[in-house]
Amino acid sequence: MDFNIKVDPATGQRYMAVGFKGRDVQLNSFTNKGTAFTQRERDELGLHGLVPPSVSTIQQQMQRTYGAFQQKGSNLEKFIYLTALQDRNETLFYRLVLEHIDEMMPIVYTPVVGEACQKFSHIYRRGRGLYIAYEQRDRIERLLRSAGIDRPSIIVVTDGERILGLGDQGAGGMGIPIGKLCLYTLCAGVSPYSTLPITVDVGTDNEERLADPLYLGMRHKRVRGADYQAFIDAFVAAVQNVFPQVVLQF
Repeated sequence: MDFNIKVDPATGQRYMAVGFKGRDVQLNSFTNKGTAFTQRERDELGLHGLVPPSVSTIQQQMQRTYGAFQQKGSNLEKFIYLTALQDRNETLFYRLVLEHIDEMMPIVYTPVVGEACQKFSHIYRRGRGLYIAYEQRDRIERLLRSAGIDRPSIIVVTDGERILGLGDQGAGGMGIPIGKLCLYTLCAGVSPYSTLPITVDVGTDNEERLADPLYLGMRHKRVRGADYQAFIDAFVAAVQNVFPQVVLQF
């Protein structure tokens, strides 16, 4: 990622230094502040004209997004809305969920994430994390480096087989590592910049998923036995080589 956290020597205040400007700042969920960019930030980052001229406080942004959240007619629609918010503005997403944690935690994670996993291929909007298929077992290290994170602190990985009592969801299981890492940030203060959800796709035995023309995972029965174990061993070894200090949770 072309940004890093620095400390102002005069004030001791931490700030994010970015190496890009304009629309690129808006399109990165870690640097986008929506309508909260100050006038100075708009000057220095070339954002004038790209956002409405009025500067919003975080409270005003939360009021706006919470109102939109409440308008959603089902829990799945609320899940999709929060996912879209996270994809465009991580800071606002975490602040909103933290302020309404009792209401939104069941949406972000269990039980609603289970339905989201079942319908993953139909509600997919934007990629998050990494998908590593069995067919890509000869280039796992290369795929890990493509994540764009130099030193992740925590990786949560799933093979999508046992999802919240719903069984085999294949590639749709990605909702679990994403949701679990949200909990690490919300409840333990782990920086979202350093978390990485991963799905290892070894196929699925779920006939409904295999018959679905929109299914996004590999369309074959699960790889099992010695071949499965060799793939997982290769994955763990690749993680150790690329990210030797990371915590790896299955």
